[in-house]
Amino acid sequence: MQFSFRLQYDGTLFCGSQLQNNVRTVQGDLENSISKVFSSKIRVKFSSRTDSGVHAYFQVGSFSVKTDMTTRNIAEAINYYLSDDVQIICIHRVKMNDFDPRGDAINRTYTYRLSDCKSLSVLSRKYVTKVKKKIDIKIMKYLSNKLVGKHDFSSFISSKVPKNASTQREVMSTSVISDDNVINFSITSNAFLHQQIRRIVGSMYRVSSGIDDVEIFEDQLLRPKRGKASFVISPKGLILSNILYKYALECGLPGEKTISHL
Repeated sequence: MQFSFRLQYDGTLFCGSQLQNNVRTVQGDLENSISKVFSSKIRVKFSSRTDSGVHAYFQVGSFSVKTDMTTRNIAEAINYYLSDDVQIICIHRVKMNDFDPRGDAINRTYTYRLSDCKSLSVLSRKYVTKVKKKIDIKIMKYLSNKLVGKHDFSSFISSKVPKNASTQREVMSTSVISDDNVINFSITSNAFLHQQIRRIVGSMYRVSSGIDDVEIFEDQLLRPKRGKASFVISPKGLILSNILYKYALECGLPGEKTISHL
């Protein structure tokens, strides 16, 4: 049978979500834990790939295994073997071969948190990028509104994106909210490109802090060219904050009515 699950993790000590040799990854830790529970090699699939240092409040994945265990017992058993910086939040049964965590996602939302405050809260520091120059939030909001719609984001991608890959993406919505000296920039799209968000935020910061003119950001967006947005801001403040699915049940996951919500 197949299971869908929601996962949260602190990405600080992970070399990204995707399995890699000889380094710690979210997928590696999770597969090791699931394999211990069921005494067999189990592969997991994720909805979104996150880079080294990026966090997830709402990551979704799936795996298949034959078992009579309840979903609650499965979640508790997997979490027993996981470290404190990664945990399954809830788990559902789904029809076999009926759920693709990546392909079935309607859209994904990432939130980037940054602050120009000199005395940032101790509890916020781990998940907020602290910047040196004062940010004009009105300019941040103006720039974020420019992103909504279909665009070629070539200026905001890394060299790892294949040259023949499509760089067209549609941004459904953006928001910029200031809360307790932290600026939260959220962006929703059906898909994102490698380093796209961190380069966008990097450019927005440079403009809103007065380092660059507004026209530079507009040129990067309207006259796209690889390498234009060269400043890649730290992954520290980036969080995968939501993934939307059609017919989602409690906890935002598709599945049957049986649920374990920890």
